[in-house]
Amino acid sequence: MTIEFPISTGGADYVARRNQLRKQRRFRIFQRIWQLTFITGLTGGMLWVAMLPEWQLRSANQIEIEGNNLLSKEIIKKALPIQYPQSIFQIEPQAIATQLEASAPVYKVLVSRTIFPSKLTIQVQERLPIANSIRKGQQGFLDAEGIWMPSKAYPSNITKPNLVVLEPTNRAIAQWSTLYRQVSQSQVKISQVDARDESNLILTTELGLVYFGTYKQSLFSTQLETLDRMRALTDKLKLKSFNHIDISEPSNPILEMNTPLKDKSSETKS
Repeated sequence: MTIEFPISTGGADYVARRNQLRKQRRFRIFQRIWQLTFITGLTGGMLWVAMLPEWQLRSANQIEIEGNNLLSKEIIKKALPIQYPQSIFQIEPQAIATQLEASAPVYKVLVSRTIFPSKLTIQVQERLPIANSIRKGQQGFLDAEGIWMPSKAYPSNITKPNLVVLEPTNRAIAQWSTLYRQVSQSQVKISQVDARDESNLILTTELGLVYFGTYKQSLFSTQLETLDRMRALTDKLKLKSFNHIDISEPSNPILEMNTPLKDKSSETKS
């Protein structure tokens, strides 16, 4: 009788599995090296492309300005926080818009990039000067929203507004936007707004000096209408014959007359 013993294959299977694991590890290592090489090459290639002259802003000539009327393109370009040359890919449109709004008399800026050919397009909306105003001894302008801008921010040949505004110390005029709209729509011509005293708004008008008391939007409209109806009365009087008009109560306006000087000779005789 012949007895056969089975041959164990466990050792061979173990060797095969170990070889397979080694191959897998080598493959993963190779894959990682390839990925790293690809990413490094791609990054380097992008940096190289970004530094090519075709992808750079080399001068302000590659910047287009749109929407400007008062400000020259040169003034706006000088205010841009851009160093030349600079890659078009490094430009941050929102950062440029924010800084330009802070340094130039503009209130809305839109910056867009064009990759090829490399250029910037900047659209601006300017702050329009509507009144002359002095702050801290410096001449400047107010816009319709009450934003103050130094006159040097505009070209020297700009047409200056006719309206003069005297502001309170260290603070803006309350409700300026509404006040200005009413002043600009007034039938009586107004040349100066004196808002230094919060309890008494004083306007210099074609009818003379007018006291309005504390500014109130609804009351102010009525006061202006009453002042317009007083034209006939003020026309009969010489402007030098009264000091000012007090219209703080529009139903009962008061003309403050000038007091004639007494004759000193008569006082001496008496």
